[in-house]
Amino acid sequence: MITKDKTLKISIIIFLFISIILIGITIGNNLKNKEEKKAEEPNLSIETESNIFKIDSVLLYSSANAENNSETQTEWNLSVYQYTDIAIKIDNMVSMDELTNKNTIKELYIDNFKITSEPSIGTPTFYYKDPTKFGVSNINDEYEIKKKLKYRIATENDDNDFTNPTFYTDCSNPITLSYVNKNVAPNLIINNNKDTTITFDGTLLRDSSTLLSKLNATISFKIHIINYLNEEFTCEVSLDIPLQDDVNNIYQGSYTKELTTLKTRKFYKLEKQ
Repeated sequence: MITKDKTLKISIIIFLFISIILIGITIGNNLKNKEEKKAEEPNLSIETESNIFKIDSVLLYSSANAENNSETQTEWNLSVYQYTDIAIKIDNMVSMDELTNKNTIKELYIDNFKITSEPSIGTPTFYYKDPTKFGVSNINDEYEIKKKLKYRIATENDDNDFTNPTFYTDCSNPITLSYVNKNVAPNLIINNNKDTTITFDGTLLRDSSTLLSKLNATISFKIHIINYLNEEFTCEVSLDIPLQDDVNNIYQGSYTKELTTLKTRKFYKLEKQ
């Protein structure tokens, strides 16, 4: 006669055996699905060190301006914004002393725009900057960068049409962008009379009692270069928006800073796996 204990043991063994089979089937199906998905994916690229391109310097010019929201002539109702123009000089003679297909630009685009540390006030946005208007506030909504900024590559340096993003194939002009933080002081009321003096620059931040600490921000983006050998190089750029140092600040009208050393300034070559 089979005892109750023996029956219970047999039931447990059967349950465990069935569970092991089901687990094995599930694992097998998951592995199969992963292999099928992997087979459908294109080969990914890996980044390797390169010695062809690097960022030579970055010039940053910070100031402010305002849009007038008032419909009357007796007072100004200003919406103040802070902006920083960015000029990035690319060195394509790192290991060469002449132009070749290796260090000549065929394509250039920038993507992966991020505000990695956001300001406490305002609405930050990225824009393409016409280099002939560097340091001049001129917000054009057509130049707002949504996700990606692709440049037209000019082969002649006397091609001076920068109404659209343009970069010389020999890297002789800088990449120019603008960071704009709108609505940092959306309702600055100033009486408009003969005794009123308004300067549309960084002094507006002082006049609106805008604390510079509330405007601190860090931005990042990735530059992509493709040469005439169809090799792709990338550099991830990270920048703090400069507003002041121990001596000068944007309250004085504007603040300029040049960077010749960055955490990452070398372009890495993308290799197919």
